[in-house]
Amino acid sequence: MQEKVRRQHYEGKEQYWALLSESGPREIRFQNDPTEEMLARDWVRSGPTKGKWYLGPTAAHLLRTMERIAREEVLLPLGFQEVVQPHHDSFEILLKTGHLEGLPGEFYYVAEPKTRDPAAWERFTDLVKITRQVPEEELRRMVTGPTAISCYAQCPTTYWWLGGRTLATDSLPVKIFDRAAVSNRYESGGRHGLERVDEFHRIEPVYLGTPEQLTELRTALLERYRRVFDRILELEWRTAWVTPFYMQQSGKVGVDDAVERVKGTIDFEAYLPYRGSRTESEWLEFQNLSIVGDKYTRAFSIKAQRGELWSGCSGIGLERWLTAFLAQKGLDPDGWPREFRERAE
Repeated sequence: MQEKVRRQHYEGKEQYWALLSESGPREIRFQNDPTEEMLARDWVRSGPTKGKWYLGPTAAHLLRTMERIAREEVLLPLGFQEVVQPHHDSFEILLKTGHLEGLPGEFYYVAEPKTRDPAAWERFTDLVKITRQVPEEELRRMVTGPTAISCYAQCPTTYWWLGGRTLATDSLPVKIFDRAAVSNRYESGGRHGLERVDEFHRIEPVYLGTPEQLTELRTALLERYRRVFDRILELEWRTAWVTPFYMQQSGKVGVDDAVERVKGTIDFEAYLPYRGSRTESEWLEFQNLSIVGDKYTRAFSIKAQRGELWSGCSGIGLERWLTAFLAQKGLDPDGWPREFRERAE
């Protein structure tokens, strides 16, 4: 009950935000909503269910170009190894991570048929044939209650995979990434364009190691991201420390006789010219990087052979990379940076 009171005290407050660095302004070449422009050119189409998009060949090629850049310029040079994980997360996993306590209204839940026996489904199929509609009550009768969710974030299943293990000192830091599971989040009224959707494609690197190792890795990841955003995409960006209020205190520890933020999240945000001026418009969070301490290693009983074992993750949202790029550079390849144009050919 005390935990609930503390959580209610912070809910509704704005998230803590502190500017860390910025690229500086770049020349504005485009001022339209990139999703509207892609719709006009038939590059994309709003999907058959809400919050989803069908990407045609041109948009899909650009999305995969972003994916290739992230792998080749960020992850592989830092020694990350690829895994392929299931698309569904069990309730058991989500109870351990705490997601079911904090975000139950943001999931797409998964139900299973009670049976595959065609005879048991005969009434359902007859009703479909007669009415040419889905008989919802009959369908509910034939499926179980939810047993899992469709992937919300890739990291919970990675912690499950490592659960109960003791990691050898010489195996640290563990650095892996998944790009197979498609993320699903119920956005309700918050949907907009390709940047705020219910279904999106993401690479999620997950890393485990000592606090010192993860601090070093964060620095290396930030440098790699900056290189991509500066030299390849030539974006106008800024970074911010965005630890929520309820994490601020635990997210600051003393290092080298100074107070340095260690646990918490850093966001990259991109300026979207179509939203208005740099100072008054909302920038797009298109990349993040987190160190969460021992929250998940404790929950899944993952231990180091010696010392503390921390973990973290970094969500690479490909639709948001694409939106940030097209919002600043436009859809005409002649206006794209040379290095990106060559990679996209």
